[in-house]
Amino acid sequence: MTPADPAFWTDWLRRQALPLWNDAGQDENGFVERLALDGRPQPDVPRRLMVQARQIHVFATAARRGWFPGGDDLARRAGETMIARYWQADGRPGWVFSCTRHGDVAADGRRDLYAHAFVLLALAALIRVDPAPRLIALVHRTLGFLDQALAHPAGGYAEAWPETVLPRRQNPHMHLLESLLALQETGACGDLAPRIAALIALFDACFLSVADDVLTEEFAADWTPMNAARAFEPGHHFEWIWLLERTAAVTGLAMGDRAARLLRQGLRGIAADGRIVDRMGPDGVIAANCRLWPAMEGARVLQGAARDLVLEAAWHRFLAPAHPGGWIDHVDPAGDPLVPYIPASSLYHICAAMDHIG
Repeated sequence: MTPADPAFWTDWLRRQALPLWNDAGQDENGFVERLALDGRPQPDVPRRLMVQARQIHVFATAARRGWFPGGDDLARRAGETMIARYWQADGRPGWVFSCTRHGDVAADGRRDLYAHAFVLLALAALIRVDPAPRLIALVHRTLGFLDQALAHPAGGYAEAWPETVLPRRQNPHMHLLESLLALQETGACGDLAPRIAALIALFDACFLSVADDVLTEEFAADWTPMNAARAFEPGHHFEWIWLLERTAAVTGLAMGDRAARLLRQGLRGIAADGRIVDRMGPDGVIAANCRLWPAMEGARVLQGAARDLVLEAAWHRFLAPAHPGGWIDHVDPAGDPLVPYIPASSLYHICAAMDHIG
């Protein structure tokens, strides 16, 4: 096997990554936020809700795929910890943003749309393991919180509560769509098709430009684009392609040429050596640094030689130089690391890509 073969990556997940994150990557208080580049945990870094949710999703997926026996039990235990420490933990509705290693609410207690989207993804994974009524009820309570506290009069959801935050972004709405699709697939949470259709309508109305097929990232409160330079992230183009394909499969909604339009621009972000750059503009590369996650999202939707090239480049640039089971998350054009730690959050992208192609 070579790094162009998805089986190479799933073998790495089984033998190195999942054991590392089961060992150094968690303790009795949940999943750690990051490891040092030598694989040692950094337990005192505040633990974001988003990371807890992503890792629950990872280990539940790994158990389902047979990559990590016992991953379902780990996901259950971590789910209980997440619920106990983050759900209404300061007496206010919704899920808190982060906690200390000891379970105290960290930062400002804000409620974050992006993190809530991933909580729903984790709950979907847990429901697939065990469709307990209290988990299903928690899905509906979380959706109710979004509708009551974060629904925005201009459409979609606000970034945070109780304080408003600008810019508004497409990214948390993208992951909310991902989570709604996962919940719909469980068949346990009622019909979420109207919510899914509303996000597709928002994508059409605001996110994907009809003028240049660029996915706009940031907006004013009324969804006016804040992107005069027309910069875009190729990785998000690839993520949306995957989600549009899933939307068609799960709901039967026709997706038309949306994915092809996204792909046309997304392909511009792949360098000759297989790197996927951070940001592109109308005239070429704006930010030539590259991260692991766009490579994984590209691999999930690309085919043939293009996918092989991206996987090979990702292995040699991000994983081969790293501690076994870890990665170099962000590098400059020369391949030198830009982040002095291994963020837990990237495992979700690797696992999701291999769940599809591995």
